[in-house]
Amino acid sequence: MNKYQQILLFILLFVAVISCNDKNNNYSDKDKQITEMFDQVSATDSDSVKKQLLESVYQKINDYPYKDSIPRYYLMLTEAYYNSSNYQGALKIGKQSVELNKEIKDTVNVAQSLYTIGNTYYFGLADTDSAYIFYTQAEKLFQESHQYRSLGKTKLYKAYVLYYLKEYQLCETEAFRALGLLQGRDATDIYNCHNLIAAALDGQGLHVEAIKYYELALRQLLSFNKEDSNDIDVNYYKSTCYNNLGNVYLNMEDYEKAEEFYLNALKLTSKESNPSLYAKLLNSLAYARFKSGNEKDLPKMFYEALTIRDSLGISYGIVATKKYLGEYYAAKKDTAKAVEYLREAYTKAENIRGYYDVVNTLKLLGEIDKPKSATYYKRLNVVNDSLQKVEQANKDKFARIEYETERLEDEKEALVKRNGFIIGVSAMVLLFIGAVFIIYYLNSRNKKLVMEQEQQKANEEIYQLMFEQQTKIDKARTEEKSRIAMELHDGILNNIYAVRLNLEFINRNTDEESVAQRKEYIKQLQTVESEIRGVSHDLSRNAVFFEKSFKDVIESLVLTQKNEFNTIFDVDIDVNINWENLPNIQKVNVYRVIQEGLQNINKYSVAKNAIVEIKKGYNAIELTITDDGIGYDPDKVKGGIGLRNLRKRTSVLNGKLDIISAPGKGAKIHIVFPN
Repeated sequence: MNKYQQILLFILLFVAVISCNDKNNNYSDKDKQITEMFDQVSATDSDSVKKQLLESVYQKINDYPYKDSIPRYYLMLTEAYYNSSNYQGALKIGKQSVELNKEIKDTVNVAQSLYTIGNTYYFGLADTDSAYIFYTQAEKLFQESHQYRSLGKTKLYKAYVLYYLKEYQLCETEAFRALGLLQGRDATDIYNCHNLIAAALDGQGLHVEAIKYYELALRQLLSFNKEDSNDIDVNYYKSTCYNNLGNVYLNMEDYEKAEEFYLNALKLTSKESNPSLYAKLLNSLAYARFKSGNEKDLPKMFYEALTIRDSLGISYGIVATKKYLGEYYAAKKDTAKAVEYLREAYTKAENIRGYYDVVNTLKLLGEIDKPKSATYYKRLNVVNDSLQKVEQANKDKFARIEYETERLEDEKEALVKRNGFIIGVSAMVLLFIGAVFIIYYLNSRNKKLVMEQEQQKANEEIYQLMFEQQTKIDKARTEEKSRIAMELHDGILNNIYAVRLNLEFINRNTDEESVAQRKEYIKQLQTVESEIRGVSHDLSRNAVFFEKSFKDVIESLVLTQKNEFNTIFDVDIDVNINWENLPNIQKVNVYRVIQEGLQNINKYSVAKNAIVEIKKGYNAIELTITDDGIGYDPDKVKGGIGLRNLRKRTSVLNGKLDIISAPGKGAKIHIVFPN
């Protein structure tokens, strides 16, 4: 590599590195922009600004160049919509997040998306049925992916749904499962588990057990102080727990103890910081005092709680306060006011489908409004029947949801097994095909090796034939040399020597007789000259003879045949055949076919004449071996070794063999093979 090429290579590498860095920096910048926009959503208090920012984030995510990151951002956007109380947006983006994360097989993010959708339905839209379905789907995926904290939180919120529907036993069971998964993890989650278990026990009338778990929840709050966590409003959790304990003692009719806990809770809660909880505590404290006979600040406290709840639009709270006011005025013998508040409570409860409050208000109205008690009790029976059906339907519904989820899991497992079977069968088929291919390849290679071996053998046979022919030629050459040497020595040289001696003697005389003798000796020299020409001619003829080809080998093979029938053999080979272009393996098989045919003639034919003809046709060579012998029936000698050999060699030549013969009509072997 010269200096110029080295410089060019360095520049290309530098540009590639810069391009990669630019690409990575581009992705990093876009990540930073999206993260900053999420932070802005969290920081702003304006709903309209949040909505605009979330729409901008949505557009930015869809324009993100690295597609594998988009599903993750969709999950983050779902949570941002939920935290911004934009519940419809959370549902829309959440369902897209589920599908996108399914495509990339991110089970954890699919589960987290389902969990956030469940929260949206439960906390945002109060749709407990849909919430329970999505929580159940998320639960299975968290279980599969071993996300035990998320699994615990999902079970906890399922328990909240069950508590809301007053399925207290199911709630208790699910909350205990959540507690087992969350032990040793987040203190808030453990507090919520204890608090919910206590509430479920209280709902079942197990008040002592409920108090035990509320105390465990309060003890858990002590760990909040030890951790000095700024993100947790300890006073809120503590006042809530005090309120719940007050409710337990209220149900146990220990009104003084209940009042004590409500007062402790109010010390930790202000109307300004948490008006909803303040109104609830005030209402409960007023009712505990009423039940205990303590008239302090009554009914003023009820009215204050009602005013706050009415201003906040807390429907369930309004129903509870008016129901308490109805009881209060009934105790004061003010039936008109009691009925007025109870009817308002009943109407409100029906509007919000608070059927348990409907039942309680109807009972009170039946007891207080005597003239219409029959109507109230009749309505109460209808509502009770409906409630029983609703409760049974809820139980059936949750059992069905669990069953459907389990069935889907079973179907998924069955599908996995079936896919595994299909993959296994496919692998076996591929292995089989591979084995067949390997066997075919090995057989092809083996055939090639056999052909190469046959070609080598043919080359060796041709060499052997040529060697045998050369041996014959060398022998003939040696014999011819010996004959010529003998003729030269015994004939020509002796004659020349005798003539030379006689001429020397005669040349001394000049008489007529001597002249006549010299003429005679000159004639003898002429005779010697003729003999020399004859020897020279023989030498020329033998020189041609010594330059033998494959055609000469065939001719020699045919013409040198002898048998006891004194058959006359002849051969006719087309001079247009280029034997040099014919592969050695074909030459060997042509030679062996002729040899086999001649051998059959010598053994069985009793022929007077036999001829071998080799003619060149169109892209083919025709070989014919004919005799005028006794002939034979080809059908009767099909299994003969000689005929089998002829068929095999014809097959190697890729030729066609025809045998024409009949008893008394001679025989003809005709073979055509491509050239």
